[in-house]
Amino acid sequence: MKLHFPNSYAEIDLNSITKNLKQLRKRTGIKKILSVVKCNAYGHGAIEVAKRAEPDVDWFGVATVDEAIELRLGGIKKPILVFEVPSPRSAAAYQTHGLTATLSDFPHFSTLMDGTKYHIHFDTGMNRLGFKPSQAGKVRKMAVANQRLICSGIYSHYQTADDPGSDFVNTQQEIFREILKDFKEIPLVHMSNTGAAVHYNENNQFDMIRTGLAQLGYTAGRTQVDWLTPSLTWKSRIVQTLAIEAGESVSYGQKWTAQKSGYIGTIPVGYGDGILRSLSNKLQVKIRGEFYPVVGNITMDYTMVDLGDVKIAVDEEVVLMGGEAWSAAEWAEAAGTNVHEILTALNGRMARSYTDYS
Repeated sequence: MKLHFPNSYAEIDLNSITKNLKQLRKRTGIKKILSVVKCNAYGHGAIEVAKRAEPDVDWFGVATVDEAIELRLGGIKKPILVFEVPSPRSAAAYQTHGLTATLSDFPHFSTLMDGTKYHIHFDTGMNRLGFKPSQAGKVRKMAVANQRLICSGIYSHYQTADDPGSDFVNTQQEIFREILKDFKEIPLVHMSNTGAAVHYNENNQFDMIRTGLAQLGYTAGRTQVDWLTPSLTWKSRIVQTLAIEAGESVSYGQKWTAQKSGYIGTIPVGYGDGILRSLSNKLQVKIRGEFYPVVGNITMDYTMVDLGDVKIAVDEEVVLMGGEAWSAAEWAEAAGTNVHEILTALNGRMARSYTDYS
């Protein structure tokens, strides 16, 4: 959707992305980085983030073939790994656009066209996609038998790496290392996501790490680190200020009632824009350098804040996320979810502008 008159906008500092990638490489000592830019780079803009990241990364990763094609059409040249299950419908696209497929089940060997590159995906505990460890020998035989395809990598995915101190990270790593004994000739091995790269750096990075959130300034769990800089600030404005009397309620369901007379400020963004309804009566936003609480149920298109006895003017700027307001991690904490859900909820009704303060 082309926006002519957006009600909110995100300011994205591209230099922060560069700094975060350099910090990640420095602190992990890893040689290769795969930049995950799926779901519109977690709401930050896939092409813009990828263009900025490209000089500092070796690969890109996306969820779907369509996302990969978008990157290619946007001018991205480096290798792109597609995580989704390949289908006959999309088989030709891997060749046309120079994409690398993920094979996670035996029928996939016959799905792809001759000459297509692929990575083998093993399930070491996630129980979502991938070959089982017990199938390693058969997978190797299939890979050897299908010389018409090009195996260029092998990977797995941690289940609990977002949580510092999880013993299961080591369990999965041991399972994967056992699998790798059958695939010593494969040139690229990767397993670590952002959580593993930040919280479990020792002896678990293999040849490459995959990072989506870290390049944008966040870790995946509730434990954030001070050496990453969030790159996004989301802003809107006040569109109306309403007087309210004690005893009057705000929004659907009467979930908040004024204890005294004052003012309510209405902001033209709601859960249709990415402010989760679960943040009703929890979130705080910043106006004129002060925090004001969201009150009443967040609606699809509007969010209301309690201004107390301050009658703030229409068109006054509201900082919703980032900058001096709550971070995406604080939003996630209040909503009882993760940073991924908070950021990927930021959708097409938001305008995005990109700056470079380097």
